[in-house]
This record gives sequence, structure tokens and C-alpha cells, in this order.
Amino acid sequence: MIICCYTEIDNQWGKQELADKLASLPERSIKEALRKTQWLDMQLSITGKLLLVQLLKNLGLDKKLSLTHLRYTEFDRPYFDDNFDFNIAHSGKFALCCGVLNGKVGVDIEQIKHIDLDDFIDHFAENEWNKINRSSDRHEKFYIYWTRKEAVLKAIGTGLNTPLSSIDISAANLVYDDQTYYLRSANIGDGYKCHIATTIKHSKIHLIPVIL
Repeated sequence: MIICCYTEIDNQWGKQELADKLASLPERSIKEALRKTQWLDMQLSITGKLLLVQLLKNLGLDKKLSLTHLRYTEFDRPYFDDNFDFNIAHSGKFALCCGVLNGKVGVDIEQIKHIDLDDFIDHFAENEWNKINRSSDRHEKFYIYWTRKEAVLKAIGTGLNTPLSSIDISAANLVYDDQTYYLRSANIGDGYKCHIATTIKHSKIHLIPVIL
């Protein structure tokens, strides 16, 4: 099963509330958040880590966000040294953190906006681009495929260090380096597309709304 904690940010925190939330995070997470120039981006960064804490509690895992527990790969992907894997994503006003046991997971969420799709042609395989162009709603199809791609690459662990065009996510699953990744959609909010990639077959998604 995939467990996902999510929340929507609907207001800017006051100075004391911000300080209280930062106080529960390790130094690295605090520095990452404070580098953000926009208040919403900063709060989304903080919220992602707080959702991870909530996810760990829901799973009954005794882990902390300190460097003795939480580590980072060469691609700057955070992880724990055991059978638990997680991934964080945020867009617009939503943040979410998904986790699995005995597998890998990646998640991406994007707020649907009107953009010039032709600017992104180089990020898609020819088969994917043809399907986007044949769709009755090109923007919706674009965001479906984009979030699938990001979720897969985050599950793999390389993120955008691997060219988006090098994988084809038009099917319900794909194989990368002899590992199968299964794609699932998640309904987080109107006007958003969200997809989860996991190595666990037939995995169900359990969405948990959180108030922070």
C-alpha cells in the first residue's frame, strides 16, 4: 500500500507560527526552506518535511529527520537506511508526502496552467508527443504525462539528471534498468494532476488529509 499525507496551504504563517514549525526541523531542512524567496514556496518546503514526520507516525516508524537517520544520495534524494521509502512533492497550494514499505516510490503533483506546450516537445518521446497532440484536451494529457515522468524519475532516484525524453510513460507501467515501475493517479485537488510511481505491483493508495 502507498500511504500519502497531504495538505493545502491557505494562508501565510505569522512569525511565531513559522518559528514553531522550523523548530521541529533539522538544520539542513531549515536552510533549504529559508533560501526560498516567496512565502508560499518556503511554506511548501517546510510543509513537505512536516508531512514526512506525520507519515512516519502513521506507519509507526521510529525515525527522525536528523542526519543520523535521514541521508542523501549523490543526486540529493533523501532516504532512510532500511525498507521504508518516501517522496515529497508540492505545487500550487498543495504539498504531499508518500511512503511505501519494501519498495520504491516517487510522486509528482502539478497545478494545471495554460502554457505553450510546444516549449516542452524535447522532453517527450515521439510516441508520447503524438498521443498528446491527438488528445481532445492537450493540456490535460500533457500534465498527466508530465507528472508520470517526474514521479518515475523520482522513484528511480535520479530526478531530472535523467532526460525526461529517455523514458516513455504512456503505458500503465514501464521497465527501467530491469525494474518495473507501476503508475497510479491520485486525486488531490481540482485543477491539479498527481501521479505516483512505485515498484510495488497492485498497490493501493491511501490518502490522508493532514492539518498542520
